[in-house]
Amino acid sequence: MSKILATPKARAMAKQANIDLADLKIEGRKIESSDVENYLNSLKSSPAPAVEAPKVEAPTPKTQPASTTTVSPTSKLDGRREKIAPIRKAIARAMTNSWNSVAYVNLVNQIDVTDLWKLRKSVLESVQKTTGIKLTFLAFIAKAILIALSEYPIIAAKYDEAANEIVYPDTINLGLAVDTEAGLMVPVIKNAQTLSIVEIASEIVRLAKAARERKIKPSEMQGGSFTITNYGSVGSLYGVPVINYPELAIAGVGAIIDSAEVKDGQIVAAKIMHLTVAADHRWIDGATIGRFAARVKELLEKPEILGIL
Repeated sequence: MSKILATPKARAMAKQANIDLADLKIEGRKIESSDVENYLNSLKSSPAPAVEAPKVEAPTPKTQPASTTTVSPTSKLDGRREKIAPIRKAIARAMTNSWNSVAYVNLVNQIDVTDLWKLRKSVLESVQKTTGIKLTFLAFIAKAILIALSEYPIIAAKYDEAANEIVYPDTINLGLAVDTEAGLMVPVIKNAQTLSIVEIASEIVRLAKAARERKIKPSEMQGGSFTITNYGSVGSLYGVPVINYPELAIAGVGAIIDSAEVKDGQIVAAKIMHLTVAADHRWIDGATIGRFAARVKELLEKPEILGIL
């Protein structure tokens, strides 16, 4: 399905009025705010449909064939039916809004995390014994992304449709997509750029647990600047993540796999991960996205500096 062209003000008005821009049936040009206003006025002025009196038909002779029974369109779909849960409806609206609003571009980087694998293994037991926190790879990845976001602030910005402005946050609130029985949730680590790797790991565990137990607070699901989705946790290598609009970008983290790589002319065993960065190409150039992703790659391939920067 092709994207609907509309001005930022028109989209904002439609969103506030909870209407679908497709209902305006305007093709060949951008939908303007005046189009939305006219459509809303037409809804207000439209009279209620008249109710027709039942028609009395003459009895049909027995020699004529029986009339065809009208079948509801949904009755053609056989199988068990299930009502759509409110949270799934909210997810659907957010996904559709993002896909219809964003000019997507995706860049993928292959990252050698062999040294990160060794570093984590060397400190895992000591850190857990001292703090009670089990360091996950996601905590290291999040720290690298946070450092890169501070160097490329446009990646953590948002687009204000109504004002047609890019808004740079005063602090970086990091969203983390969490898979729950109820559906996808995105809890947010507030002021994430101020936290250590251990503190990030602690927040990931706390927020993910609260989300899965349906104890997450509304305030802990709001105010995100940038989101990480970790589809590597279910074994996936690559993905095309959907931006949590009006955020401008998202990072997708793939599974870490064993791979044979060529280094200095020699084939060596390595731990490889793929990072996908999806961004809104309207406001972020591909070169900027590439430099941001390359910086994350550099930090993860030299993990010893993550605790210093």
